[in-house]
This record gives sequence, structure tokens and C-alpha cells, in this order.
Amino acid sequence: MSNINFTRQLVKGKIAETIFSQMFRESGNFTVLEFGYEKVIPEMIQQGFNESNPMIETLRTAPDFAVIDRDTRQVKLIEVKYQRSLSSEYTLKAANRMSQSWNPSYLFIATLDGFYMDEIVNIIKNNGEIAKLNHPKINGDIQNDYLQILKRFEQDN
Repeated sequence: MSNINFTRQLVKGKIAETIFSQMFRESGNFTVLEFGYEKVIPEMIQQGFNESNPMIETLRTAPDFAVIDRDTRQVKLIEVKYQRSLSSEYTLKAANRMSQSWNPSYLFIATLDGFYMDEIVNIIKNNGEIAKLNHPKINGDIQNDYLQILKRFEQDN
């Protein structure tokens, strides 16, 4: 993969993360905390941890966000991915990778067809099938607004 293609994929992933965090924040029902390894590992290395430390390896697969439901106080660890179109093979691979270190955790996928989110154990059990995002606090209007942002970005590139 060329450096330009790699960068495009990186940007798409960041856009998916931004859409996820803003959409959940806009609902007014969630506290969204950045949690991914990009935020944690540099600080640990700076504190003297060696990159071969088993904890560092576990953190490399850390989900992108910890999301707290303000009503129930339930915390979900959520990995965010972008796919132009949904692929059960890709989804299953991502869920299997997450399940090795982070149970329970969830996978959120932003696609041009909509948003999907499910617990990784369900994705694995269903051979890579993932449920549409269905939450009463993140209604169809909110989802559609953010889907249009994603589609506009994709059209421009």
C-alpha cells in the first residue's frame, strides 16, 4: 500500500472516530472518553515502560473509546472502524482480535450505508454479522445527519 493510500485509510478511520464520538455526545446521554492505545502507550513509554512489556502489547488492541451511559452508569469499551461497505469477513477479523484481550467490548462500524454496533461476542457468534446501530437516544435523524457528513467526505475524495 502506498503512503498516500495508507494516509487516506488513516484519515477515514479518524473521521469514523470523530463521527462516532460527536454522534454519541450529541445524544446528550453519553460521556465519551478517548481510550485507544494512541492515547495511553506514549505516556507509558515516557514513564519507562518497555515496548515489549506484555501490558503494552495488550494495550495495542485497546478499544478507541470508553462510553458511559449517564442514565445507567454502564461503561462500554468500543472500537471504531470505517468500511466503505460492510464486510462480515473484516468485521469477524476485527471482533476476533478484540476478543483476545478486551471482553466485554463492542465494535462500531461506520459505512456509507449506515452505522452498525454490536458486542464482539455476538459478532463472533454470528460469524461476522453485526447489528445496525439501534439506540433510542441516537435516533434516525441524528444518524442520518452524521451519515451525510461521512458521505460528503467520501464524495470529495
